[in-house]
Amino acid sequence: MKSKKSQTGTPPIRAKRLPRHDEQYAIIREAVGGSRFMVLCADGKTRLMRVGGKFKKRMWVRIHDIVIISPWVVQTHYKCDLVYRYLPPEKNWLIRNNKIPEEMII
Repeated sequence: MKSKKSQTGTPPIRAKRLPRHDEQYAIIREAVGGSRFMVLCADGKTRLMRVGGKFKKRMWVRIHDIVIISPWVVQTHYKCDLVYRYLPPEKNWLIRNNKIPEEMII
C-alpha cells in the first residue's frame, strides 16, 4: 500500500513546547564538532551544547536555530544539553508572540 503524501507541501503542525522550570531558550552560534555547538542562552551566557544520543539522527540542528536547552547540574555556566529544536513555523510563532528575548531574534 502506498503512503499518502501531503498535497499542500506545508510542514506538519506540532504542539508548541515551552521551557520548563530548569530549561531556557538558546540560539545556536557555531558548530564545534562532535555533535557539539556553542549557543547563546536567554540569560546572556555562552554555553557548549551537547546533542544527546537519541537526537543525533532524529533532530538535526543548524546555526541560527532556536532551541531549548537544559544546563548541566555540574558546570552549569559552561555546558548544557539539547532538549528541543523549533521548526521555522514554530520560530515565527515565538517571535510573533514575544516568547523569546528581543536580543535573541536574528
